[in-house]
Amino acid sequence: MSPHYNTNDLDYTILIKFLDGQASPEESVLVAAWLKASPDNQALYFQIKDIFDQQLAAKITAADADQSWQQVMARLSAADPRMSPVKQFGWLKYAAAILMLVLAGGIATYLFMHTGSRQAPLIVLVSKKGSVQTVLLPDSTRIWVKPGGLVKMRNVKEGGGREIWLEGSAYFEVVKKAETPFMVHMRDMTVTVLGTSFTVNENNRHTAVVVNTGLIKATAFNRELLVHPGERGMVVDSQIQMDHINPQLYAAWKDGDYKFENTSIDEIKDLLRANYGYEMEILQPEKFRDTRISGRVLITDEVSLCRSLGAMLEAGVRKEGNRIIIQPK
Repeated sequence: MSPHYNTNDLDYTILIKFLDGQASPEESVLVAAWLKASPDNQALYFQIKDIFDQQLAAKITAADADQSWQQVMARLSAADPRMSPVKQFGWLKYAAAILMLVLAGGIATYLFMHTGSRQAPLIVLVSKKGSVQTVLLPDSTRIWVKPGGLVKMRNVKEGGGREIWLEGSAYFEVVKKAETPFMVHMRDMTVTVLGTSFTVNENNRHTAVVVNTGLIKATAFNRELLVHPGERGMVVDSQIQMDHINPQLYAAWKDGDYKFENTSIDEIKDLLRANYGYEMEILQPEKFRDTRISGRVLITDEVSLCRSLGAMLEAGVRKEGNRIIIQPK
């Protein structure tokens, strides 16, 4: 029997919008239901997401991406006869539009006007909302802003400085621009880069930057620290320090795609706090001391978070208020 990928008649344009962070709350609910309907749906989701991510990062050429899309569409056509050539073309056209970054989602308004010799004012690019927001800057840098985050930028002439001010947490894909650094200002730290991808986490406990690709300079309390891929620069007790972590996990809140690689229970505890603000309570912690988890899962909400952790840890997992409680079965 051939797999039935579209078990609850999901419009695939909604899936593309979901991958790019542009889906409405109602559309996100539809995607979550579609993912839960079949393991084949989840496998297809990851295949499409991998193509999407690789082309956005320019890791594959347009021709290779087109070939990959066509292979996906062939699978969809075999599984769902309703996927006519016309519908396929419309879906691919929509995906191509996203991959060309012809969307700011109406999330930010750009007002870059001549301001004379006076210092340009700060304008709000992203205001505090209860969902992940994305913004495309004039230099093609992309930012995913965690719920509750606030992003401001200088109102400067085109070609001017690249500086933003962040409250909260965000993931950045900064476009390299010769001799024009990109700067992110936070409460306790300033991050300077030329072209890279990284996550910034700021909460009432600490400020941290996690580097996915490239090299950044973190400055805090008159000390500078170079942070490489797989490293985290963090301000603790007015001191900046560094450790090694899996950077992909700390950016996964933006799309729910978690790739665990021999991850310890202590790392999971830190991850839940950084990504969701949850405190993890472990009952009988000695039973999980040597536990490590590996695998790829999709976490779209609190229910899928608890279900995934429970399956991987072979434990009972429940959420009570701001706590995630884990206990042996």
